[in-house]
Amino acid sequence: MSLDEKRCIVTSMRQILFIAGLAFLGIAIGPDFAGAGPSGNPNYNPPPAKEGFSYPDCYCTDSSGQRVDMGKTACLVIGSRRVLARCDMSVNNPAWREESEGCPGV
Repeated sequence: MSLDEKRCIVTSMRQILFIAGLAFLGIAIGPDFAGAGPSGNPNYNPPPAKEGFSYPDCYCTDSSGQRVDMGKTACLVIGSRRVLARCDMSVNNPAWREESEGCPGV
């Protein structure tokens, strides 16, 4: 086996280990890691705001224009699809996270 072939195998093994490591982190941390925050954990209570300041009143708006508070779910109509989605934070902005296709029980 030539030196180039050995390097290729080592490089391939490193790539496989890297991808396996990313997959493990995705399983260990969980899919909601990026959304961790006030709505990512129902037991999360932010620290008190500093004197003279307050937290912004964040919420989502459903398909009919109604306010939906953080952590609550709503049935959204997106084109011809109906999805059950949860109001959550994403990079300091309110965002909908799809929970299921269709709207069971709604």
